Amino acid sequence: MPVLAISRITLRRLILSLSMGSVLVMLILGGAGIYSIQRTQLMDDTLASNQAFAQKLAASASDLLTQAQSDLAYSAKQITQSGMNPTVMQMEADHLHLQGAKFQSVLVTSAQGIILAISPETLQISGRKVSAVDPQTAALRKKTPTISKPFTTMLGNLAILLTHPLYSPQNQYLGYLAGTVYLKADGGLSRLIRQHYFRNDTYVYLVDSSRRLLYHPDPNRLGTIVGTNPVVTAVLRGQTGAERITNSQGVDMLAGYAYIPDAKWGVVVQRPTEVTLEKLSTLMQRVMWLSLLPVLLLLAALWFLSTWISRPLRALSHIVQTGYDGNAAERIRSVRCWYSEAQRLQKALLAGTDTVISRLSQLREEAYQDPLTGLGNRRGLDIALQALENTGQAFSVLALDIDFFKRINDRYGHDVGDQVIRQTGELMRSQARDDDSLFRIGGEEFLTLLPGTPVDSALTIAERLRAAVEASPLLPEERVTISIGVAAWRPEGTRDLADTLKDADLALYQAKQHGRNRVEKAA
Repeated sequence: MPVLAISRITLRRLILSLSMGSVLVMLILGGAGIYSIQRTQLMDDTLASNQAFAQKLAASASDLLTQAQSDLAYSAKQITQSGMNPTVMQMEADHLHLQGAKFQSVLVTSAQGIILAISPETLQISGRKVSAVDPQTAALRKKTPTISKPFTTMLGNLAILLTHPLYSPQNQYLGYLAGTVYLKADGGLSRLIRQHYFRNDTYVYLVDSSRRLLYHPDPNRLGTIVGTNPVVTAVLRGQTGAERITNSQGVDMLAGYAYIPDAKWGVVVQRPTEVTLEKLSTLMQRVMWLSLLPVLLLLAALWFLSTWISRPLRALSHIVQTGYDGNAAERIRSVRCWYSEAQRLQKALLAGTDTVISRLSQLREEAYQDPLTGLGNRRGLDIALQALENTGQAFSVLALDIDFFKRINDRYGHDVGDQVIRQTGELMRSQARDDDSLFRIGGEEFLTLLPGTPVDSALTIAERLRAAVEASPLLPEERVTISIGVAAWRPEGTRDLADTLKDADLALYQAKQHGRNRVEKAA
């Protein structure tokens, strides 16, 4: 019956692998979970913050436009109450131009579109008529307060025009008062946006109803048309909100947006997603480093515990491998088994030890003996081998026979030959240990099983037996000698018991070939 090879996986390695694997899996899953939660939270906070900024800027821009229209309305009232007095018109125009950062230029026109007053006067367009393509023309037609679409002034500035109609006390249309607000970097609207502090690559841009950029941190993009951008589409529909997008430049952004209904503009505050998550990556690296020491301490504890848990089983396994010698039971009892499974195994091994020792003893006394020598016969050999195989115990084999035995029979007769065989068996018994099993397997051939004996020790025992036979006066006129072959079997090997016996026979054959009266070890 072939013996299965013993696995290299020990209980200690198994415990360590499972424990360390569990720790690493929990560490990875925990880190991934924390990262996912923090990532979502960080992105949500950034989206909410950007939306709040966008709403604040939209409200500020709306307030700026409302205040500008209110200033225009007040000045318009002063002009109409003065009866369109040129001095009052110029004074109010200068006042609106100089009082703050709202208007870069202010003008007053007649009902026919003739410019009656202008501030600053350096523009030198007083007395001219408003061109049909100018934004002022819409004010002439509407005769109501207006906010124009962005346009390019004569000086090349991107601007908007805020107007307020002039009516006499008799409700006669007299013209309008208009103020120009520049959208470039030094304009009032730009100053309003820049006064808010942004960091970490957060920036804002402003678009009108035609998707034209009215403000952008990059001056080169001012006045350009924004292409496909879902945030711009949403905000120009009058919506306010926040979402993650890929902008028209192909950059992943976290954008908040708000609508300015007075001017039909949209404010967008956005920040690159990569920049937002950069701190999270740094934070996770710090967390991993801080977790390293506790993890190392835990792994050290697992290393110690795995050794402590596996120690009883390792000790019992070592006893079984080294053989069931005379004090095997005492050695098994000395192992400290502190948990149930090890205690049950210890009891089973004690019972098995008693069984094996008792069984081997019975084999020497029962009918499985050779009647001439009292040693075991082939049947006894089979039972002994089966018992050793069942316990998985290593052993060595001595295969021996008497040199030139046929010559002894021919010269002295079979009675003398039987006497030599009987005395050889007695010498084997005198040299054997308590746990050794001795067999006569046919004619002058003998075999000894040495449980728990490595091959080097078996060679020593064989040589001692050979010398004892050689020194004994088994015949009156000549010396009797024996040849011995030695082989060993271990449970972790791949050869079965039959092959081991064959190895011992081959070693015996080598001893015969090399001159007899010698001991040979199997290759």
